[in-house]
Amino acid sequence: MRIAIDLTALNDNFTGIERYALNMTLEILRQAPEETFELVFKNEVFSDFLPYQGHEKIHFHVLPGCGKLLFNQWRLPRFLNQLRADRYLFLAFPMPVLLRKKYVLGTIHDMGCWDCPETMKKQMVWYFRLSYFWMAKHAKRIITISEFSRDRIRQILKVPDTKIAVAYCGISPEFQKPYRLTGQQRRHLCRSYHLPEEYILCLSTLEPRKNMRLLLHAYLELYKQGKIKTKLVLAGRTGWKIEALLSEADADESGQVVLTGFIDDVDLPAIYSNAKYFVFPSLYEGFGIPPLEAMAQGVPVIASDASSLPEVLGNVPVYFRSDDFEDLKRALLEMEQISEKDRSRMAAAGLQQSERFRYEREAGKVLKMLVETCR
Repeated sequence: MRIAIDLTALNDNFTGIERYALNMTLEILRQAPEETFELVFKNEVFSDFLPYQGHEKIHFHVLPGCGKLLFNQWRLPRFLNQLRADRYLFLAFPMPVLLRKKYVLGTIHDMGCWDCPETMKKQMVWYFRLSYFWMAKHAKRIITISEFSRDRIRQILKVPDTKIAVAYCGISPEFQKPYRLTGQQRRHLCRSYHLPEEYILCLSTLEPRKNMRLLLHAYLELYKQGKIKTKLVLAGRTGWKIEALLSEADADESGQVVLTGFIDDVDLPAIYSNAKYFVFPSLYEGFGIPPLEAMAQGVPVIASDASSLPEVLGNVPVYFRSDDFEDLKRALLEMEQISEKDRSRMAAAGLQQSERFRYEREAGKVLKMLVETCR
């Protein structure tokens, strides 16, 4: 079987969606050495695939980039329509409207364009809505990353259950064992990202639906009341409509809030493991990988109870009601006062919960779907 996989999104901002496409594809290649793969990239081959260069059954195709809409809806389908493959797999973003192939598997990570459109640009809301309707009609199977997202796809797009399958996100290998820092490593990490020795961590793309503003206001109020002394670190790539939040953080003359910007993948396990605890105030998630990664590093977690998060994180975190300012303050104070015994219990439970999510198991589900699409 010849399988074409779209990996062009790896050349764009590297968020959870791109990480899913990367790790799922690497595991599929490992599990199916007898199949032939056509891997499609934008501008250059992504570095993680370079070891496969020259492989007899793995072929690289690199398309020159252009405007995102033009690339995704014209250049990419134009190339794929000429490529002879038995299956076409889209793990990051929707299949192009102009793709004229029969056996297509596409991924819908969440239904945020319906459930929280106010957190997106208007043109992107309509782009994704139209793309998802098209995919619901033309894709052989739809992959999604949680039962929560599966239910929303079924309800909104009126897709039968038999057409939708869940293949969860997984914990990447570098996160599967708690990272233990030496004193020298800790000092280097703090210098590189301007981190304090002790900090509360929140890591995600800094965009509206991640609800950083709620966390910032709750934290600063408790700090000014003398109830929290540990500094807050907001880590992640700057996203859409976040300038106001950055201004608020910059206006905090006390220096209690630290903005790191983008964190290199190689440093992420250490950033997590060095945190006092992790806070994830997101309004909406199709899965929610950062708090799970924190749990895999043995770090206690505070999380919103929104959307898929209870499904993924189980009963391990200290939850607060989504977008509830007072309840978030309650959760922060609870974590500040946690005993060492309870902290150790949460760490052990978090490690156990994170072991449920492995790409080797989820990739097996996708491979099975690829085989079954011809039936």
